[in-house]
This record gives sequence, C-alpha cells and structure tokens, in this order.
Amino acid sequence: MKVIKIGVIILCLLSLVNLMVFFLSPRYSKTSLVTIEQGVTAQQVAELLEQEGLISSKNYFLFLLRLRGGHRKIKAGIYEINSKESTWRIISKLVLGKSKKVKLTIPEGFTARQIAQLIEQKGLGEKDRFLEIVEERKLEGYLFPETYFVDYDATEEEVVDMMVDQFNKVFTKEMEERGKKFKFTKRDTVILASIIEKEAVKDEERPLISAVFHNRLKKRWYLESCATVQYALGEHKEKLTYKDVKVDSPYNTYIHFGLPPGPICNPGLAAIKATLYPAQTDLMFFVTKGEGTHRFSKYYQKHLEVQKKKSKR
Repeated sequence: MKVIKIGVIILCLLSLVNLMVFFLSPRYSKTSLVTIEQGVTAQQVAELLEQEGLISSKNYFLFLLRLRGGHRKIKAGIYEINSKESTWRIISKLVLGKSKKVKLTIPEGFTARQIAQLIEQKGLGEKDRFLEIVEERKLEGYLFPETYFVDYDATEEEVVDMMVDQFNKVFTKEMEERGKKFKFTKRDTVILASIIEKEAVKDEERPLISAVFHNRLKKRWYLESCATVQYALGEHKEKLTYKDVKVDSPYNTYIHFGLPPGPICNPGLAAIKATLYPAQTDLMFFVTKGEGTHRFSKYYQKHLEVQKKKSKR
C-alpha cells in the first residue's frame, strides 16, 4: 500500500509540474544568445533568463533546477535559447553544457590567410589575431581541413589548437616513418603535400603528380611548380608570365632547388597519402589540359609539344 501511495504522490507531482510548465511558459517566440559566465550562481542565471523574457518565473526555474539536482551544475558558455522551449529543456541545456556551436568547414588547400578570413566571417575571431598566432608558431600546413563545430565564444588560440590537434590525429606515426623512406622529415612531407594539394584537382592524379615531384627531387631538377610561384606572388593568376616565374622568392621552385622553406597551403589527407605513396612511374613533366586534368610526359620534347598544342587552342 505504501508503494502505491508513493506512486500516486509522484504522479500528482508530475502532473502539477506539467501544468506549471504549460501556464508559466511564454506564449510568444523569442530566440536569444545567453552568456553564462564562469562562477555565476543559479539565482543569477534565473534572474538573467527572466530579464531576457526566456522564462516566466525565476522561482519556478529554481524549483525545477533543485528537483533535477543541478543547482550547482550549470555550465558556463553561450547558449541559444528560445522562449518557446520548456523550462525543463532550458535547464537540461544549461546543465549538460549544450552551448552554441558554430559549424566551420575548412576546404582542402586553403591557406592560413583564407582560413583567417573565413573565421572572421563566421564571427569566431579576428583574422589578424588568427594569422599572428599561425605565423608565430609556423603552423601553415598544419591547420587540418575538416568540418569543426566550434564554441561560439572560442578564442583564436583555441580554434588554432583545434585544427592542429586534428592534424596530429590524422598524421600518424606510421606516416612519419613512411616519409623516412624518401629521407623526408614530417615537415618535408607536409610541404610536398601542400604543393600536390594545390596542383592536383582530380583524386586519381595526385599519385602521378607526386611521382613527378619525387622523380625531380631524386634527379636534382627544379620542381617548377606554378603553385609555389602563385604563393610567392601572394595572388592567384590564371596564367603565369615569364616574369612571374622569375620572381625572387625562396618559394619560387623555378629558381630554387628542392622543397620550398614551408608549406604553401594546408593539405588534406589525400594529398598527404599521395606524397607518401607516389605512383610507380618515370614521368617527369605535367601540364594542365583544363577542367582539372593534366597531360603527363616523360621527355622534355614531348612536354614542349603538349604545351605548344595547348597554346594554339
């Protein structure tokens, strides 16, 4: 009998709570971003929500919060709250720390400067501060292209760390060991991957482009990558001139042997894998055919013929 009485009491309490939710919920719709600072009390949170018109009664909010046992468990953050949400749902959001997240997608091959502009557009920080951190820590190439869900109030440092952490997860110890086969350091692998990322469009061509660069490095030929010249110029040009390929920069692989001093973009996993697993071929040249494809050649004479045919079109 005691068990039945307790059950009836609980049912009555739940019914009462549901009635209170119905009568005390705001009848209009309003969405607000609410900032909960570290160390604020439940009372202060309740007052803030009431002032914002997101709850009808701070006392009811505190009653439900105690019922849940979460009066000391509200997590700091920035929360997106709609006044039509039930008080119980709002409490769950605050206790579970479901703060506002911003979707941030970094495309493969973006430079740090492009990423910085995207971050500023998303309202996640100042591009100049982001670039300052990247340049101080020499992180071009290590900002891994991925879709991130970033806290609305994340700092520029936290966004940078998030991308670098993802790079470190993706670039495994096995990859680092594989690079040693080509006498590459981890940084060498990232540098060449960044060039391949910028030169290749089609997935199937990445290993071939990688093979061309590997073959050139072995023979001590200039890499002659147009992508490195574009980076040296600081702008993208549809067609490079003779003057462009003579630009005085350590990144210009038409006039400097070997790899440039740093990555020219932030490569994705496919470009990194292509760097470490080039196609088995003796190709030495490639030239774009348009629409993201290339024509590959072993001999210089054939390469010149391809270029002449292209220029006549």
